[in-house]
Amino acid sequence: MGFLFLNYTTLEFFTGYVTVENIKLARELMIAPDYSPLIALISAVIGEVTCFFIYSSKAAKENCKGGIVYEQAMAQINNYE
Repeated sequence: MGFLFLNYTTLEFFTGYVTVENIKLARELMIAPDYSPLIALISAVIGEVTCFFIYSSKAAKENCKGGIVYEQAMAQINNYE
């Protein structure tokens, strides 16, 4: 999860940099800038949000009553008593 977050965040910063440089170059050459790199931003944000949602829902199910992590913790507490 951390790797995906770092990867997507790096992609977002790089795409922003490329877009700014693209706009500068387009101004110098007097042509329309190419905004197609922004498509990468959309996919990165969607991927990041989707991965976080899947991870969060999985963790919530495991850590609540009836979840495997919760039940193992309760069993371990009961074994110590």
